[in-house]
Amino acid sequence: MPGRRWIILAILFAARASIGFQFQSVGSSAQLLIRDLGIDYSQIGMLLGAYLLPGVVVAFPAGLLGQRFREKTLGLAGLALMAISGVALSCSESFAVALVARTLGGMGATIVVLVATKLTTDWFDSREIVLAMSILQMSWPFGAMLALPIQTFVAQMWGWPAVMISAALCAGAAFSAFAFVSPSPQAVAATTMERARLPGAVLLPVTIAGVVWGAMNLACILFFSYAPLLLAARGLAPTAAASLTSLAIWLTILAIPSGGYLVHRLGKPIASITVCALIAASALTLFVAGIYPTVSCLMFGVAVGPLSGAILSLPAQVLKPNQRSVGFGVFYTCFYVLMAVGPTLVGRLQDAWQSPSAGLIAAVALLVAAVPLSLSFASLANRRQIVEAGRETELRAVS
Repeated sequence: MPGRRWIILAILFAARASIGFQFQSVGSSAQLLIRDLGIDYSQIGMLLGAYLLPGVVVAFPAGLLGQRFREKTLGLAGLALMAISGVALSCSESFAVALVARTLGGMGATIVVLVATKLTTDWFDSREIVLAMSILQMSWPFGAMLALPIQTFVAQMWGWPAVMISAALCAGAAFSAFAFVSPSPQAVAATTMERARLPGAVLLPVTIAGVVWGAMNLACILFFSYAPLLLAARGLAPTAAASLTSLAIWLTILAIPSGGYLVHRLGKPIASITVCALIAASALTLFVAGIYPTVSCLMFGVAVGPLSGAILSLPAQVLKPNQRSVGFGVFYTCFYVLMAVGPTLVGRLQDAWQSPSAGLIAAVALLVAAVPLSLSFASLANRRQIVEAGRETELRAVS
């Protein structure tokens, strides 16, 4: 059924949206958690970070498990961990218990992210993969934005435990929908093959793609974190600074699917990454220099949008169907390592410079670095395709 892949994508979208919904639950009830659990803002930060840090150690083993178990099984397990996490967090009476519950949810979220990306690749490979990846990438911020008004209302009416239960219910709803996910025909055929290891010719470009993905996301986080501080330091009212940055975020969210569609139509993801990364880096440089800060801020928001689908489509160029589980495990391990280490290193850089512009300059460097990394990925991928084509020709000649 031609439309089945879009139904599968909708289910995967809902699963990843539940991750954004659950991630936001701590932020939505931070004040109540501080009051009832007797914690401070640094511990709130630890609860937020505990949802992402498990990815550093869970992503690769989850990829290995993907070679032994069906994606549906892993996805259901991940969503079950998220639901259990929400319930456990609602019952927490101490910071330690809350931290363990939050970490459990992060483990489940890591598994769901990996499985959703792998399934989307299977269903849309050689089709609308850039567009599909762009739509999938929108799911996390969609879930977080949906959570903001809902969880704020729930917290005011019934308290923070009800907020955590709402996140568990969201994961439970996604669990029910995930039961209807099925592997693509291509993936079914791949299960009959021998489990594949990643040769160096595949491991290196997949690692590079993961670093590019991490660099782009880290650059965005640095912009959204430090842009309001720089604007406020230059005399703009804090509310106006936050509003301008928020508008840039909204433009990014709109640019993800629209940019993904354009990249899909062009059929040149590497060229798109190069152009968009350089435009975003140039806009951010102008922003730091104080040249048309409003225009450059909004330009950055538009330019980074198309990067998501283009970068997420790269691993499919080098990974065979029976290599994708472990390949995406490597890909997301690189991403989570950068996300875990990067903010701390940039924070130290800012402390040394005593200026919010330090974090934004670091974001510029990350975007610029994405260009040669993407070009090196393209070179390695093309070299591999040439070698594979040569082998197929030799096999045909022998037969």
